Amino acid sequence: MEGQQNEALEQRQNCCCLTGHRSLPSDPDRLAELRQNLRRLICDLAQQGITTFYTGGALGFDTMAAMMVLELKSRLPQLRLHLALPYPEQAKRWSRTDRLLYEQIKEHADRVYLVNMEYSAVCMKKRNYFMVDRSRACAYYMVNATRSGTAQTVNYARNQGCKLFDLLEKQPERFVKTPQQQQISWSEQVIVRESYPAAQEKSDPEK
Repeated sequence: MEGQQNEALEQRQNCCCLTGHRSLPSDPDRLAELRQNLRRLICDLAQQGITTFYTGGALGFDTMAAMMVLELKSRLPQLRLHLALPYPEQAKRWSRTDRLLYEQIKEHADRVYLVNMEYSAVCMKKRNYFMVDRSRACAYYMVNATRSGTAQTVNYARNQGCKLFDLLEKQPERFVKTPQQQQISWSEQVIVRESYPAAQEKSDPEK
């Protein structure tokens, strides 16, 4: 039993949970800043030995964060993506595009956990706490700091002694990107195109 506890503690030292709202910033510049802060933080944590990242598989920030980890794995192969899903039919009522992306993320994740076997009023909370309990750090995108699942998760992470990272705060520029690296990836384009079609039309040089 003691050996299992030590192993669990050691694994926790290598993990960070990523949590945030389902609604991403409506301002394209704010969205780009959030994405860049997340990218820098993941790279920074990887240098510190935190290489496993938990996300909850929801729309919005969870999807963006999962795709960011998968994108960075091409340059940082030590990264691992763990999905903690609240219940089996989470994506049942999503759009076809969102469901396809969800299935692709699950297929490429290193590990998928099903926290509850059916929906309940507390299944999301259990999913969030599941991620925190397995993490040394918690990075979050939070606008509503009082009444949101993200706020509840961050408060729990704080009480559990996790190192907290607010992704709305500017992160240290330890990883300077070339213009090519700063370009939005194909997978991140999916999020922007689906969330902000009007903004995409304006910024698309082919239209």
